[in-house]
Amino acid sequence: MNRSFIKKYGTLLLLAAGAGIIFQLPYIRETFYPQIQAAMHLTNAQMGLLSAGYASMATVSYFIGGVVADRFSARKLLTFSFIATGALGLWFATFPSYQIARVIFVLMGISTIITYWSACIKATRMLGTSEEQGRLFGLQEGLRGILNALLVFGMTALYSHFAVKSETLGTSAAIRLCSIVVIIIGILNFIFIEDTKREENSESIVSVVKGMFKALTIPRVWILVAIIFTAYSVYGLIGYVNTYAVKYFGLSAAAGSTLGGVRYLVQGLGGILGGFLADKLRSRIKVIAGGGLLLAISFGLFLVLPVQASLVGVVIVNFLFGLLFIYAVRSQYFAVHDDAGIPVEMSGRVSGIASCLGYTPDLFMYTLVGSWMDNYGAKGFKMTWAYAVVAALLCVVFSLILSKVIKKKAK
Repeated sequence: MNRSFIKKYGTLLLLAAGAGIIFQLPYIRETFYPQIQAAMHLTNAQMGLLSAGYASMATVSYFIGGVVADRFSARKLLTFSFIATGALGLWFATFPSYQIARVIFVLMGISTIITYWSACIKATRMLGTSEEQGRLFGLQEGLRGILNALLVFGMTALYSHFAVKSETLGTSAAIRLCSIVVIIIGILNFIFIEDTKREENSESIVSVVKGMFKALTIPRVWILVAIIFTAYSVYGLIGYVNTYAVKYFGLSAAAGSTLGGVRYLVQGLGGILGGFLADKLRSRIKVIAGGGLLLAISFGLFLVLPVQASLVGVVIVNFLFGLLFIYAVRSQYFAVHDDAGIPVEMSGRVSGIASCLGYTPDLFMYTLVGSWMDNYGAKGFKMTWAYAVVAALLCVVFSLILSKVIKKKAK
């Protein structure tokens, strides 16, 4: 292996580790939802509001992240981001009052986004040629999944060890482990990431902001936003399946958390398969459209499946297939920028816009479905699956629209 190969994929590994593990804390509900809910005595709606608080701050942070990244040392910003997020995780592990928890999640919306996200997408895109975009983003998604799985399995093992004495103690121990790992990654970034200097001809903040608003006039950018909005909605909703299995199909809380770890192994498989399939087909759009259709079928099965403990195996298998499809889709909805003809020099601001607007389901979705679950029980989950079916089908529609726009532009 030559030096450039090691540098290229070593950088990809570090980007994947950062982009994955740092989000474990604000999205801890995906693995330990019932345990946190019980430890803090929260309703489903309150759990949703924690996520909404994070999302509200993250939405603003996506927009300004590119500006901050251009004007300060990447090494110092990344180090701050990981250490600050880890410290907030340690605070949350004490299970403070609900209002304090909301403040913690809002602060995570700053620490996990402003100093990392847009730069991560642009850096990944710049690692290879146009022909490599699918596999690079797919490998990044896959590596994120594998690293996340290792962490979640460790968290689940720690939870199981301490849960013998108290489930609250076990949950706190798991969150502390995650927080410490995040802090360690921050230290590794400080050691291994090269310090950057501000470029003498770097754009002013006013120019960058004007450039971002100019990007909003490009119709393809809005279609990209719509694809991310719908696909991300499905991604967020699939996280409720293991909670559904615990509450209504007799799956134990520990098994539910283990299933949360397994999802990241599937992320590794789905991301890598989606990336290589996209490059083989020479179309990231086909992977997104095909994955969206299969997701609609998967959630449609949850809609018609009777709520019976004997069917827990069917729920788990369908969940795993759904994960395979959503991670194949998710691995490509930023790689598709290349298909859409977005120039690399605009990649940072377009990804910032697409993330800012495309991730807005976080602002309302979890509060909405949380209220459905509180008010309607098992029927509330069925309403959630119907929401996911509609979102998945809309993702297919927007993908086909983008394909048509690209073909028209080529002519």
